[in-house]
Amino acid sequence: MLRLMRCLYCGVLQDEPAGAKLCALCGGDLTFEREAPWDKPSGYVRAQMELDQVRAPSGRNVDRHLLVTIQTPAQVPPQECAPTKTGRSPLSFSAILDVSGSMRGPKITQAKEAVRHALRRLHNGDLFSLITFASDVKCPCEPAVVDKHTRRVVESTLQEIWSGGMTALHGGLELGLKKVLAVQQETNLALLLSDGQANVGETDIEIVGQSAYQARRRGVIVSTLGLGRDYNEALMAEIATQGGGRFYHVMQADKIGPYLSGELGEVATLAARDASLRITLPAGATLIPLSSAYPTQQGSSQATVSIGSIPSDTELEIPLRLTLHAQPANTRQSVEGALTYRSPAGNRLETPLNRVTVRFMEQRAFGRRDGVVVPVVERVLEQIKAVNVLGTSRAMAKSAAEGAQRANASLVTLREYAALLGEERAEEEALGAKTEFSAMQAAPAAAKTVVAAAFALHRSAKKFSKSGQ
Repeated sequence: MLRLMRCLYCGVLQDEPAGAKLCALCGGDLTFEREAPWDKPSGYVRAQMELDQVRAPSGRNVDRHLLVTIQTPAQVPPQECAPTKTGRSPLSFSAILDVSGSMRGPKITQAKEAVRHALRRLHNGDLFSLITFASDVKCPCEPAVVDKHTRRVVESTLQEIWSGGMTALHGGLELGLKKVLAVQQETNLALLLSDGQANVGETDIEIVGQSAYQARRRGVIVSTLGLGRDYNEALMAEIATQGGGRFYHVMQADKIGPYLSGELGEVATLAARDASLRITLPAGATLIPLSSAYPTQQGSSQATVSIGSIPSDTELEIPLRLTLHAQPANTRQSVEGALTYRSPAGNRLETPLNRVTVRFMEQRAFGRRDGVVVPVVERVLEQIKAVNVLGTSRAMAKSAAEGAQRANASLVTLREYAALLGEERAEEEALGAKTEFSAMQAAPAAAKTVVAAAFALHRSAKKFSKSGQ
């Protein structure tokens, strides 16, 4: 039986080759990989690092991309589960519902039914609060411990909620965050549902997103659910990005329930908390995440990338741009590190990251595609496209001029990177992105679909409806 081997240069895992022990993708040295079983007492989250191009020209600063893939098990090992009867940590859930006039009819009916279903998923001892926003903001259900009495009170309260008025989205978000922060549990989720444009109070995308980011820093996961064709997808994606949660696009009202319950289930079954990457860098190197979803701090020789909490049964790809200072020919510069996180039991665990290496060669002998690792480039390219869509959508939400400028910059970046796969591929990718950006500008429905797909790829958001959106 073949044993898996890991390349010390590109980091790709592969079958043991017959004869010479060299990587089939980049020519680097291979070493046997020791597979860690899911039930290993510590370090049960798998992580690997891959490099998109293992060679570089001497005498030049160069950019390379790292792709860190994190995989959580479907179930946490028993010894690392929360020390509770249910095996999960206590949860605080704040439902933040748009009850403006546009929610009238099936939307508000289904939203209330979704809250009922979510409440049934909560365990006795969890905390629940309900916020509604229209022209003004209310808290019909203050944070309360879930029990029979609370369930009856919430049911009665839901029957009294009706739709009407404008959309004070930021006010609703801020009050929901305030309530969940007031009485925190080990796990805290604020989920905002809206079908319309924010038109009362603060509407600036950066300021609204900053509210979610500040809550994230204090231990709250902030997720969003956009309903229909008329909400601001850039704003909803920004809130979820800054809040460390997920954004879902739902076209039909009867899908609200599966998605709201699905996100609650994701947060209730977290496999890793407070996860971060600790990357050891060569002297003078810098590391920059492609997305603001992963805040990064860097010292002289180490960068720390904050990931946040990761649900069970999730594969998350994190693209990072690595800038290396000019080096003489025959120099080798390596990057390695570790993934650290807390288990539901509260133990701090660590999974080592494999080493990857860039080899500098004589500048005159270097070709643009030397040392390219095609499978890694393909996956990084998909992540770049997703980040470009999210960034362009965000810029379009601020102004048409800024959106056009961001789109043009994205096309240049995309074309340049795709050229690693050949000039024909570069033109093909640029044309596809240009068409996509044009569709986003022309059709709100298309924009929502494109942005949601980009977010799902970038943050590993799942689908919770068999028939789709």
